[in-house]
Amino acid sequence: MRSSAIAEELIIRGKKVVFVGQISGLPWVEERIASLGFSLIHNIPSEFLSNPDSDVLILDSYEIEVGNAFIAAENWLHIVAIVDELTPNYHCTLRIHPGLDLDWIGDSKVPVLAGPKYIPFRTSLAKNIHVASQEKRELRIAVVAGGSDPFGLVNEIARILATIPEQFEVFLFTNSILDQLLDARFRVMEVGPRIDELTNNVDLVLTTASTSSLEFLARGFCVGIACAVDNQEQYYNSLGELGVAAQIGLRNLGNKWELDKKKIISLVTSSESRASLIAKAEGLIDFKGASRIVDAITTL
Repeated sequence: MRSSAIAEELIIRGKKVVFVGQISGLPWVEERIASLGFSLIHNIPSEFLSNPDSDVLILDSYEIEVGNAFIAAENWLHIVAIVDELTPNYHCTLRIHPGLDLDWIGDSKVPVLAGPKYIPFRTSLAKNIHVASQEKRELRIAVVAGGSDPFGLVNEIARILATIPEQFEVFLFTNSILDQLLDARFRVMEVGPRIDELTNNVDLVLTTASTSSLEFLARGFCVGIACAVDNQEQYYNSLGELGVAAQIGLRNLGNKWELDKKKIISLVTSSESRASLIAKAEGLIDFKGASRIVDAITTL
């Protein structure tokens, strides 16, 4: 989603952009790629021959080998890598670290753009800014765990919410079958392109400490975050330290969820706790990150 947001900004500016990569098991992401306006879409690198005199590679991967021929420096005018602590040390001209730590450098001397100003979001998010409801109604909660919820977080949070006696409405965004019977307060929603629209009127979002959590914060929601994998630790710790999101637990070395039930209950039952988190997060992240990144790329 990070690289597609940058691609979207480039396409808006009239640049010719090609997508090279494979997406499987996430139909809504495939749909986004297909409809974004790419000049060409290739599943494998060998289908695309780059022009080293004009082409810029935007590289967002944890799995491509550093020595992979497709990403060799001689094939590109510039290479821009989106990076964090777990990204391989790719040869590049510029690195983008879309995190909250302004002083992040990593293990390379290549120039880096880091901090909240360089977090790229898709343009549709700006159209779905959360406005707190003034009407008296039941609390609305969204539980989201990335594109496919591979670690069953939605299911684990649903178990806890089901034990809370208060009246509320919960939207569970998952394509997995939940392993318990839920009462009438719960609605299971398929993860898809309408997630922004469908979450627009909720009061609390419980999600992973991934790019999704930053999207919800930028939109003005009260957010509780869980850490599912190593590359979410930085967001999990930073957001917690800043006090802009509530840390609700993590997945341990045995691949079991250790969730803070008391923290989750507090978020559900205390409007003061939710209001405090929203106030602290206000203005932290805007929707100009992709534009700033593209400005930097086009002036290399």
